[in-house]
Amino acid sequence: MSRARRSDGDITRKRILEAAGELIAERGYAQTTNKAIASAAEVDLAAINYHFGGREGLYLAVLSLAHRHYLDGDTLAELAASDRPPEEKLGIFLETFISKLNEGSGWHGRVFARELLSPSVQLADFVNTEGLGKIQSVRKIVSEAAGISPDHPALLPCMLSVVAPCMMLMVAGDRIPGPIREIAAMQTQTLTEHFKRFSLAGLKATREHNQK
Repeated sequence: MSRARRSDGDITRKRILEAAGELIAERGYAQTTNKAIASAAEVDLAAINYHFGGREGLYLAVLSLAHRHYLDGDTLAELAASDRPPEEKLGIFLETFISKLNEGSGWHGRVFARELLSPSVQLADFVNTEGLGKIQSVRKIVSEAAGISPDHPALLPCMLSVVAPCMMLMVAGDRIPGPIREIAAMQTQTLTEHFKRFSLAGLKATREHNQK
């Protein structure tokens, strides 16, 4: 295959993904047809099957892209394996996540908001494949910051406590009026420092509690 044909194929694939993401965020997966996606992307209907193997493969790719928008698996794995101090790793992880919140209300967070309300089979597939590596990287980062073994029962609640506020802002963002919108609009550095300080205090308290 020539470079030009590969480039055209990549462009078509990206157009389909973006069109699918926008429509699914607006209507939901069940209410979004391949025909509507193809029309919005201005491609032949057959292109969806060619690039994604069908409707389910396309939606799995949309979920993957939505999550990668906030957290790239390779970058996260590199951070987790680096020799940076644990507190610095945690701060970089939080900043990477939070920095995306100031980019406006794109479709990525809205797709996951729908998934949280009505989980699909594809979400489970994503978690069991691409998501698993990200979970392991976060486990390592939080384990080091907490000073708690990765297999300690207390670590999973710690991971939830660190990640949940970021997930809430990712899903809600500036779409919900009131305090959440005000928080989402805060400067990345200010919000990162707060979440880091709050998380480290909680992790320290958990470590000390388990050492008694």
